[in-house]
Amino acid sequence: MIFSSSKSAKALGQRIGRLQQELETVLKADKALTRIWLWKNETLVLEYSTRYGVKYAFDVTCTADGYSLQIVGRGDPSKYAVRQRIGAISKAIKGRSNRLLEAWPLKVANRTLLLEIVTSIHRAQALMSVVPEHPDRFVPGYWWDQQNNFGDQIGPWLIEMITGRPAFNTIALPNAGRAVMTAGSIITGMNRPGMSIWGSGLIAPLDSTTVEKLKPRQPHTIRAVRGELTRAELVEHLEWEVPKVFGDPALLLSTYFQPLALEPEVSRPAVVPHYAHRKLFEAHSEKNDFDIIDVRKSPEVVVAQLADASAVASTSLHGLIIAQAYGVPWIRLRIADSHLVGEDFKFEDFYTTINREQVSEVSLAKDDVPKTNLVEILESASLPDSRYDVASLIRAFPYANIPKLPGQYLSYKP
Repeated sequence: MIFSSSKSAKALGQRIGRLQQELETVLKADKALTRIWLWKNETLVLEYSTRYGVKYAFDVTCTADGYSLQIVGRGDPSKYAVRQRIGAISKAIKGRSNRLLEAWPLKVANRTLLLEIVTSIHRAQALMSVVPEHPDRFVPGYWWDQQNNFGDQIGPWLIEMITGRPAFNTIALPNAGRAVMTAGSIITGMNRPGMSIWGSGLIAPLDSTTVEKLKPRQPHTIRAVRGELTRAELVEHLEWEVPKVFGDPALLLSTYFQPLALEPEVSRPAVVPHYAHRKLFEAHSEKNDFDIIDVRKSPEVVVAQLADASAVASTSLHGLIIAQAYGVPWIRLRIADSHLVGEDFKFEDFYTTINREQVSEVSLAKDDVPKTNLVEILESASLPDSRYDVASLIRAFPYANIPKLPGQYLSYKP
């Protein structure tokens, strides 16, 4: 069906108007629905909220081609909650936080359209509305869990080893309060105030956009940060109080976890590609003179492999940090034409906690990785002297800021 511009706008407005009336009638008993309104005369917005603080909306958009039903979170924690809970039944929309649930051609009958929209909404709403429950002894943490990467799992693992209590992720809970943030460059994306920061870092220097985003999200306490660069950025641009206690918490793993070597007399070098660089190293997978470690495996497996290596070459920051923690010589592999987010910032931040002059690094182009003699590069690995203090970092762990009961960190609506 083809419309002229004026007739098109009028026809679409009439269609979406009729749909609004019908949806208001069908959904009037839905207590989670807070309001329905029309945006730009073409998108019907149905706003919802949950008992645990997540706010999200269903956008029903009508164009000359057809209808679409999308779901989007309101605010960073809610956007994360939508990705986390609706991911299996939706498609991500490139460049936007929305997720596409359904699409229909314009010729679809109104009765069928109404039925399918309502049932799609109810399915998604059921996933969004379940209140997360955790036993009293669980520790509220905060970590990125949308990518299989051992570095993101080190934080909750450390919390569990230090406290003897399981950790649960509050990144998608807007009202979760004082969760413990640990290993990783997660301060940059911190999505709410009131955190307890322990050894976390920034992914890059703070730009004006990130500063404005973080200003209203001031943490409850900062007990330690990854390195001096992170501290300088937070003090200078946000004027937050940051103690001079440094170190990525992953540096403490050797204190709490001592893996057993399967073959104590045999130790081989290892290469650790960042997950973004994994394919670049596939040509080396059949070689027997070193191991290629898959960072998508569980943290205890990856850490055990790193601790057992004779030397480590890594494009992943936590590959280097774990090697340092277990006294394994290491060398950073920089892929010169495949930059990670933030480029060198997080590496240089970590280097402020060791002797920077003793750091070994080598740069490779992507095309050179398959044909490079990595064993020869591994021979240049070194173990820099540490400048961090394990005891100080352990003492800085925010025991006193861990709530004991769910009611202390989740404020549900009545």
